[in-house]
Amino acid sequence: MDRTPAAFSEALWSGDTKQANRAIDELDQMEPEEQAELFDEAFEICRELYADGNGYQRQSAIRFAAELYPRLALRTVGAEFTDDALPGEHTTEETASHRQRLRELYLEALTDDDGRVRRAAAKHIKILGLSATIIDAEDELDYLLEEVKSLKSDYPGSKQKHIQQAYENIAVHANESAFALSNAVPESLKWDSDSQE
Repeated sequence: MDRTPAAFSEALWSGDTKQANRAIDELDQMEPEEQAELFDEAFEICRELYADGNGYQRQSAIRFAAELYPRLALRTVGAEFTDDALPGEHTTEETASHRQRLRELYLEALTDDDGRVRRAAAKHIKILGLSATIIDAEDELDYLLEEVKSLKSDYPGSKQKHIQQAYENIAVHANESAFALSNAVPESLKWDSDSQE
């Protein structure tokens, strides 16, 4: 498969499991710098697919976006997070843009009507928690936790299960144990196990 936005778009829009998985596998084999160069154009494919695709295509959009994320912050472990610490000509501003766009997509997907889409978002949102931890962006981590927590009151019912999973996947990076998580959630925001799928 060609590693071009056009080839990726064709594979994802096909709705074919093998083609979608192949596109995602191709991204997995790319270097972070290659993913970063591809990010802007390929992420627009994810947004379009999420906006207009069926349930499986929206799930593929989330999985593809997760693999597309360059994870450049991982290259700065043990160093101050600055432009100089990043490879090539990549910048902290660029990585912040990547995280912001992923955050918006994941938060939207957590309220999707299709459980497969919500499950994918709950699983992959944890990379944003890890990235925020690596670059010591405590404010960003807190904001992400608050955004996910606020979805509880806005989207009651079966969606709570995946919102809860997303919260836990992020909160582990804020050094909150599963026990602490349970006690930290206000009573008004407790997840109702009877309504979970």
